[in-house]
Amino acid sequence: MPSQKIVVGYDGSPDARKAARWALDEAQRTDAPVELLYAYEWPSYVPAAAMMPAAAVYPDADTDDAVGDMLGKAIAAAGDSHPCVQVQARVEHGTAAVALTQRGAGAGLLVVGGPRHSAVRTLLGSTSASVSAHARCPVVVVRGEPRATDPVVAGVDDSPAAGLVLGFAFEQAAVRGVPLRAVHGWPPPDGGRDLLSDANLSAVAAERRRLDEIVGCWRRRFPAVPVSTEILVGPPGEVLAEAAAGAQLVVAGARIRRALRVALRPSVGRHLLHRARCSIALVHAGRVEG
Repeated sequence: MPSQKIVVGYDGSPDARKAARWALDEAQRTDAPVELLYAYEWPSYVPAAAMMPAAAVYPDADTDDAVGDMLGKAIAAAGDSHPCVQVQARVEHGTAAVALTQRGAGAGLLVVGGPRHSAVRTLLGSTSASVSAHARCPVVVVRGEPRATDPVVAGVDDSPAAGLVLGFAFEQAAVRGVPLRAVHGWPPPDGGRDLLSDANLSAVAAERRRLDEIVGCWRRRFPAVPVSTEILVGPPGEVLAEAAAGAQLVVAGARIRRALRVALRPSVGRHLLHRARCSIALVHAGRVEG
């Protein structure tokens, strides 16, 4: 995998510390530097009775010192646990999602922590959802406590991102020494009323041939990775979330989407953010979906 820097959204919370550990482990395997990014937006304050324009009030020295102390402790802990990994910290004044997206433009990987979303958070949005929708590099949302032997699951579809998803998934499975499951969700054209009809059986066979062909290209590059291919009946997002049960990482494709489209038609990635219990990697095709 590329040795570009890994940027981690870090605020000292348990989820952020878990994300940092994941990033440090990844950096140790790939010889990549790590950047711990802390971002906060300090609100301006103007008295209600003010008659003259007032400048925004920014964090005082005590606040900056507290942030610096937190990041210093994180770097020291990283030095103890991963002494061979180059780690630095950066502070940005602004929203976390915007800062992470901007820093991700020059990164190989963005890593954020995140529990499973509640219905309200899914509706209103979150840092992980926003970064996943707009970042230009792969985004990993770290959650769960997987076993080291758990497999990697890749969601494969007919999009241009399929090859990138498989490449990322094969690399992750290879460095971990675990199997890879390549899963394709197939919603029957007739709504599943007769799954054993000749038309549906022929369609499934055609889907399997396409999946085996795509996976075969990467299988030859990673011959040591045990890989299985599965056609599962159902909407791709639901199928992939169910297949991720028992995995340590699920990898899916993501496209840069317009905000209204995201709100009205959730993507496979947002479905995983809402339902998957394990860590999620979203690999972007790098083009806008209309």
